[in-house]
Amino acid sequence: MINEFNTYSLRSLKYEKSVEQKKKTEKGIFYTTIDLTKTIMNFLSIPSSSIVLDPCCGTGSFLLSAKSMGVENIFGADIDKKAVDVCKETLESENIVRYDTLSNNANSIIKKLKMNEKADYIVGNPPYVPIGKASIYQKEYLFNREVKDCGNNLFIAALLRSFDLSKETGIISYIIPKNFLHVASYGILRKRILTDKTILSIVDLGACFKDVRGEQILLTIKNSKPTKKTKITLYNIADNQFNKTLDVLQSDFENEIILFKNKNDCSIFKTLSTSYETFNDICTGYVGRGRSTSDNAITGKDIIKFAFKGDIAIPKTGNKVFIQNIYSAEAGIIASFAGNLEASETVTVFTDGDEKMCRYIVGVLHSRLCNYFLYKFCYNSSKLTMHTDAKYLKKIPLIKTDETFNQIVNIVKTLETTVYLSKQWFEFVEALNALVYKAYDISEKDKEHIEKEMKIIHSQRWCTSNVS
Repeated sequence: MINEFNTYSLRSLKYEKSVEQKKKTEKGIFYTTIDLTKTIMNFLSIPSSSIVLDPCCGTGSFLLSAKSMGVENIFGADIDKKAVDVCKETLESENIVRYDTLSNNANSIIKKLKMNEKADYIVGNPPYVPIGKASIYQKEYLFNREVKDCGNNLFIAALLRSFDLSKETGIISYIIPKNFLHVASYGILRKRILTDKTILSIVDLGACFKDVRGEQILLTIKNSKPTKKTKITLYNIADNQFNKTLDVLQSDFENEIILFKNKNDCSIFKTLSTSYETFNDICTGYVGRGRSTSDNAITGKDIIKFAFKGDIAIPKTGNKVFIQNIYSAEAGIIASFAGNLEASETVTVFTDGDEKMCRYIVGVLHSRLCNYFLYKFCYNSSKLTMHTDAKYLKKIPLIKTDETFNQIVNIVKTLETTVYLSKQWFEFVEALNALVYKAYDISEKDKEHIEKEMKIIHSQRWCTSNVS
């Protein structure tokens, strides 16, 4: 079988290299390595008597891995004729056809593949790319409408189609974008899955495809309703192996799904999300991108933590906070009080009643507690750059307490005029963090966990080791 895998890998790689990058991007085509599909198929432990279908099979890595496990009833389809030819040649099977499984209904697909019944397992890596204005589902108005309502992406169409192609007790295991777990536009389908399907497991694959912007997960669901006791098993990947992190009740998630890395993260999330109000509750001003096209408008690159670059002075009054719209886990939030300055579209603008509240917000935003919450629970531990958009910022827990409010405001003012990244600057940052932990009444145990996690997440430049 090793020789067969090697032969396949050479064929698949040769064909993949022949496909123009523009076509791959436009069609959402990125092939899965045989090593990853072998890991996935072993993880699924598919019985040899099962009917296995990959509706977007490409050159067939999932099906070859299934065949290597002794599964004989394998079926595949793809819209790309050349990819289908590679797949058929490798598998020596007539059960591989050229067919558009996203534009045709389940009955048509089953008939085309000459399947006697629906699939026990549906596996694969469907294409993911936003669907343009032109509909590709001309034959099915209602299906087309459902796809649009659920996120208007090819992988959404593939997921919806898989429910009809699978038996009532069938298993669907797809590699899909990680942001499916929390992006609002996918909320309708996410809610449907949480309500009507049993999520068996989610594997955080990270950025597993070259030239693909974003990270991926392996979502494995059973095509049947969950119970109140249904648990989702979470995994991460290391050295091509899936490692279990923990089990979480499916009923704990109303819509967004968080990939908790450990029990401490889960416990702290429940505390922060249930014990405090949020930025959305307390800050009723504008949160959104800057709109100014003026030459004097502040850009994201002009902002540093608590101040601005060069000779841009920090206003003494006003009601705006400017935040770099590009967020990286290594640096965390980069923001400054901005008074009444103008902002370009590369800046997220946060407005509130007065300069005091704005400076308090700047202090909280820069705290490790806030960045821990944002990275872990809003961005789902994504290591790639994200955006500090309103939909994320508004979820952050916010507490107003007279005991520490003025102290935090005063430290922010001091940081605005302290030499950036100096020893004294870092000392004030540490004092700020201590005050935020105190304001939120964070236990010593939880504080130690957050500090440990943030030292892993942040680059060394921002760690406490800078303070000697």
